[in-house]
Amino acid sequence: MSVTRQWMLVLILTAAISVAVHSLVLSTLINRYYTSYSTESYHEHVSQLADFSEKVLTETSYTETQLEMHFETHLTDSINRIRLYNETGHLLVDVQSDASQLPERMNRGMMGSMMGNLTEETEAIDIVGNSEIAGQLLITKISSFGNTMAGRMFTVSLIGNSLISFVLVFILILIVGIYISRKMSRDLKLTAKQAVDIDSGNKQVVVSSRIWEIRTIQQSLEELQTRLKLRQTSRKKLVDELIHQTRTPLTILRTHLEGLADGVLQLTPEEIKTCEAQIENLTAMITNISSMIDADKDIEQIHIEQIELRQLLKQITDGLKIQFDKKNIQLDLFEQVRIEIKTDRYKLSQAIYNLLTNAYKFSAPGGKVTVDCKRVD
Repeated sequence: MSVTRQWMLVLILTAAISVAVHSLVLSTLINRYYTSYSTESYHEHVSQLADFSEKVLTETSYTETQLEMHFETHLTDSINRIRLYNETGHLLVDVQSDASQLPERMNRGMMGSMMGNLTEETEAIDIVGNSEIAGQLLITKISSFGNTMAGRMFTVSLIGNSLISFVLVFILILIVGIYISRKMSRDLKLTAKQAVDIDSGNKQVVVSSRIWEIRTIQQSLEELQTRLKLRQTSRKKLVDELIHQTRTPLTILRTHLEGLADGVLQLTPEEIKTCEAQIENLTAMITNISSMIDADKDIEQIHIEQIELRQLLKQITDGLKIQFDKKNIQLDLFEQVRIEIKTDRYKLSQAIYNLLTNAYKFSAPGGKVTVDCKRVD
């Protein structure tokens, strides 16, 4: 799944959960408040009805019309019917709201199927006058204040508004999510192109992302490119050095083989040692190739051993003598005392070869090159 789809899915799920939790909490709190308010209102109406009924039963100055008008003012959403009986059981007044027939009609209708059954219960209150029971007040009410018509209509309205809120939030999140995901996707594509350009060596134009994580990746790629350039330069330098160093032993071997083929040289033990020395030099170079061109090993390994310097100088001059003779340059090695030193045979040989090769290049025919070394105490 792409980053864009994952981002959109997270946003939509977050929006849906947020709206659902908000609606649930709001509905619970409001329903609790509404139930508490309805209960208090009901008890207040009951108290007023009881006080008025006591006056009606102890006084005879109220007409039936007046009683009905007064009792109808106490018909509320939770109180559907009010009846007052005297001490003999005679019905003095019976008033009921037009909604008192709603439970039967709603139970049969579509609204009833959506809201469920509205059950009623009747509360009987004895009216006491002059320390005697003067009559009875019957109040028919909805069994649960939360199941009143107004309460259920409020619940339906709250659910509908929650759905509308979810749709609006979904549209808003969809717009914002598409914008952010496209921007994120664009930055990721540019970062991927940057990596491809680094691999192919193309020139890059990096547009820094405003997203911190992507910007960090871009900076890491730029640092990687810098390191790769440095390693490439170092590798090229090492390869050039390797090529330069291999020319000397190859040239010596070629001149000696040509001398043997032309009969100028004889295949003596010393000649064989000279060729073996050049082969050893080439072998050492090949062995060190991996360390010389490895980007993580810019420094060659040094192998220290004890050597006899006079013998090493004689092998080198014997190998180069034929080349010097062809150019009519005299190459002499002075007799020396025995000197033993600890060094890297291969690197020291390369340094001496480079010095003599430069002397060969810059000496005119008929010139002279001498090799000598002394112990300094």
